[in-house]
Amino acid sequence: MPLRTAAVLAFVAALLQAPAGGPPARRFGVHVGGVPEAGQVVRALQQLDSSWARVNDHLDGHSPDLTAYLRSGIDLVVTFNNADPQNSDSTYGSPSRFPGAGFPFRSRERYQTRVREALAPALPFLRRGRQVWAQCENEIMDAKLNPRSRFWRGTLDQYAAQLEAFAAAVHAVDPSIPVVLTSVASRTLDALIEPSNPGHADATRFVTRLLSSPRYDAVDLHFYGCVEDIPAKVAWVQSHLPAGRRWISTENGGPDDRCRTTPHAYADDPSRFEQAQARQVPARLAACADRGGAVCLWFSLFDLRGEETAFAHLGLVDIAGAARGPARGRGRIGRGDARRKAAFDSFREFVAAHREP
Repeated sequence: MPLRTAAVLAFVAALLQAPAGGPPARRFGVHVGGVPEAGQVVRALQQLDSSWARVNDHLDGHSPDLTAYLRSGIDLVVTFNNADPQNSDSTYGSPSRFPGAGFPFRSRERYQTRVREALAPALPFLRRGRQVWAQCENEIMDAKLNPRSRFWRGTLDQYAAQLEAFAAAVHAVDPSIPVVLTSVASRTLDALIEPSNPGHADATRFVTRLLSSPRYDAVDLHFYGCVEDIPAKVAWVQSHLPAGRRWISTENGGPDDRCRTTPHAYADDPSRFEQAQARQVPARLAACADRGGAVCLWFSLFDLRGEETAFAHLGLVDIAGAARGPARGRGRIGRGDARRKAAFDSFREFVAAHREP
């Protein structure tokens, strides 16, 4: 899911006043989106004791500054969504019509050059032990079969070609960089584990084909919905995952008011929603880590603007204003206030209790 908001760029270190802790667990982090100006975001991640972040690169000339994260000891999952205006196949739409989507390339050579150029600055840090995992596209669907496909405006065959070219480009930079298959959307995972779901057969065929792709090292699983369903989702994927492949989760957030255990809609009671969110942080991160997730990221660092209601208020920091709930570290950010939510402290506490060598 894309994170493009001018308010993020005004985020200041005064927002977060708690001192940073000791060495963080090396598995947990936060999705921060495609913010190019990373310095102030890095400070927030350090205050969280976050050791990983996911950033998005749309290959459109505005790549995030990977070195700002890596220099600070934060490892990265970089999700590449091809929206290069000069190299996007517009058969199923254009970047201007589908902002945030990825597109099949028209020139394999240009695409690979852009990927290599984006990853090259990370090389010195990889030699010092930092990690960068490179992901090919976010939550793809076949746009030919599903005209509402939001994050991929191509076919499944085109994605297979893109993945092959992507893996070759990534490994030309450094063969040790893990290539991450596209993410499997939470609703797709819902359909996989429920045979009565109308989309079960299509989801099974789709994900089975994705997992059979030859050129990847790990698959990304997105967990929204009910936290209690995560074990079944992981079990399904693990039973279909080829030997030697791993799984990560770069989007994991709640609560979801459709679930019996968390019937708290944000619009009905923001304060109660945020209390439930704080309880969801340890439950969701543990559900990922305890079942073998190599990287477990919360969605997201910031609340989102212009996003579906189900996802807009899952951030650990509210940048839309500090009128709701008690302030937990507040600072001016240009036109408005920023407020650290209870879930922010819940994340810190979880990481402190799960430190790893």
